[in-house]
Amino acid sequence: MKRYILMSILLLFSINSFSVPGAFTTLMVDAKDIDRYVDVLKNSNEIFEVIGSQQAGVCITRSGNSYPGQMFVYNAFNSLEEAMAVSELYDPYKAPVSLNRLREIKYSATFKPLVEFEARDGFHQLFMLKLNNPIAFARKMKELQNAINDDGHDIMIGVFATIAGGPIETGLSHLRMITDTGANMGKILDKYFDNASWSQIWFDAQEYVDEDVNETIEFCETIYTK
Repeated sequence: MKRYILMSILLLFSINSFSVPGAFTTLMVDAKDIDRYVDVLKNSNEIFEVIGSQQAGVCITRSGNSYPGQMFVYNAFNSLEEAMAVSELYDPYKAPVSLNRLREIKYSATFKPLVEFEARDGFHQLFMLKLNNPIAFARKMKELQNAINDDGHDIMIGVFATIAGGPIETGLSHLRMITDTGANMGKILDKYFDNASWSQIWFDAQEYVDEDVNETIEFCETIYTK
């Protein structure tokens, strides 16, 4: 029992010592007409104002699609307290007809960043992973981000814990790598496959990965800021 309590304290200390601000909610949808749906969202600021969103955007899947029209709407908040209050403030199934007729809702989820992260527009490479030590993996990804940027690039790497993601997301963590264009992500990957010195950081981080469940490429765009 004493050993169990000690391990629990150490785990909590590890998590809390790496705590970072912010939280995100996502609404995964199948859009019948992506361009039209995004245009309607851009003119629906009242929705984001009601829930207290600090920033909102859309991410459209460009490669690795599970279905046509795959995309999601995200909202950024200062804390999980704000993010998880959204379910009591807004029901997407009761959205205006102008929105509901343009989409089929798949599911929603909440995400907590495990490293400092800012939502950026551009080219996103997303990995859905089963991790045996999310905190250690997150530390490695922050190290990788710094090393790649020191090599002359501009990349943002985020690692996220999933909350209430249902059967699709439960038990998974998200790794999100962001550059401004696909070409610049390609330059980074070219260096990786040419055994750049920082490639070893990625190799070392694999001890914390039990399974790479899914990988997609998305294009993300900010549509609202407070």
